[in-house]
Amino acid sequence: MHSLRRSSSQFCIRYPRRLVKHPLVAKRCMSTTENSSDLLLQSSKIPKGILGQPTYHTHPHLIPNGQLTCGITQQEYKERRDNLVAKLLEEPEHIHKTQIIVIPAACKQYMSDKIPYVFRQNSDFFYLTGCLEPSAILVMVKPALDDNYKSILFVHEKDSHAELWEGPRTGCSLAAPLFGVDEARPVENFNNYIHRIVSTSKPGVLWYQNESPPNPEIHDSIRSAMRSGHVSLEQPTTCLHQMRVVKSAAEVELMKETCYIGSQAVNLAMACTKPGMSEHAVSAVLEYSCRMAGAEHGAFPPVVAGGARATHIHYVANNQLLEQRDMLLVDSGSQRWLYNSDISRTWPVSGKFSKHHRILYELLLAVQKRLIELLGSQRPPLDVLFEHMCRLLGTQLQQEGILPRDIDANELIGRAYRLCPHHVSHYLGLDVHDAPLVRRRVPVRAGMIVTVEPGIYIRPDDLSVPPEFRGVGIRIEDDVLVTDGEPLVLTDHCVKEVDDIEAIVGKQNV
Repeated sequence: MHSLRRSSSQFCIRYPRRLVKHPLVAKRCMSTTENSSDLLLQSSKIPKGILGQPTYHTHPHLIPNGQLTCGITQQEYKERRDNLVAKLLEEPEHIHKTQIIVIPAACKQYMSDKIPYVFRQNSDFFYLTGCLEPSAILVMVKPALDDNYKSILFVHEKDSHAELWEGPRTGCSLAAPLFGVDEARPVENFNNYIHRIVSTSKPGVLWYQNESPPNPEIHDSIRSAMRSGHVSLEQPTTCLHQMRVVKSAAEVELMKETCYIGSQAVNLAMACTKPGMSEHAVSAVLEYSCRMAGAEHGAFPPVVAGGARATHIHYVANNQLLEQRDMLLVDSGSQRWLYNSDISRTWPVSGKFSKHHRILYELLLAVQKRLIELLGSQRPPLDVLFEHMCRLLGTQLQQEGILPRDIDANELIGRAYRLCPHHVSHYLGLDVHDAPLVRRRVPVRAGMIVTVEPGIYIRPDDLSVPPEFRGVGIRIEDDVLVTDGEPLVLTDHCVKEVDDIEAIVGKQNV
């Protein structure tokens, strides 16, 4: 462990930004539009005392003055709620109806009796509230004949016995001022409340995620209220995801931080890679680096796949030893304040690319760079970007003699697709596959953050490819912010040029 700490320190000297940099993170989380009087006003709204989640008063090393969660103010969360209500009212048939919007928090999940998984908040709920407490419920009600809506947050009330075991709760008296809502009530009262409000809203619309509900504990209450009332059911998630897919300036800063943390974790994993090392040990380096730099944890179980195991796209067993001749494919990311990075790199375990591995790697890197350029120059939908990838990859493989030259364009694209059967891009943010209800046929626009991740996977038994290229999987993935000008690669601190990779791999000890 001490050796790894020295490795982290030595490695980061090679790069101008520090790996562990909580004060810098806090400083960068401040909005550039906020002046000192704004911060004073915002901080005065945050209740003091030990609450159900970190605040500036209890965790100033994590949350800057004037913010509810790192990077985001109460005002921004309120504006998101305002925008959602306004967007849901855009449908003409809903204008003259009472709107009841129910957005539940996630509930605790258990891996076995009394042993919980690490709690992860429902992204839609967090986006609208900044609340990190489990089983809370946001309700927004806009009467048909009123221009304003009311926001009610249902939370667990203070309970000394429960808090003895589970930690502090915010409670109803402080939840309203903490989260900037109109009212807070005990979560136990939700059942009676939803029945009453639904039964008295005629006509009305209940906006609720009926499919795959985030909190099954309240699902029966909502379905029962629906049966006893005269409201129609609509899904708020499509509208919410359309909002989430375009990031605010504050969200972009948070994404820059988690992308930097994830990038440096991969760099350190490269530096520690040596023949005979286990994939599990590389995975441990990734997790250690992310947490030491301020991430809560990894964004997802990482892929650490040596040799032919990299041809299994979602290989996560990570339990083999790395051999001298292997290429190592790593797909990992970090989660910081629920915002995620997603990075893939592939490097030689020996520290030196073989002739044929280098050919594959450099042609894939050329494809990836061209796709990033197209994001800026053409703003294509992600589905169109995938079509570009298939054409580019097929052409590159054909030029290197890996695919035959005597096939037509359609067959060439089909061959390329077979060697890279996954999509080349997805949206990124509060979820790794962010805003899944936003279709990939929508043109990208400024404020979206997407991955660009072409790959090539050639199984050992693939007789359609020359034998010297078989048994290898390569993926290169960056996180890219679409802007009004050139696209901004948020993961550009993660090395990917051949010379840079060879200069790093194996240079540090675990």
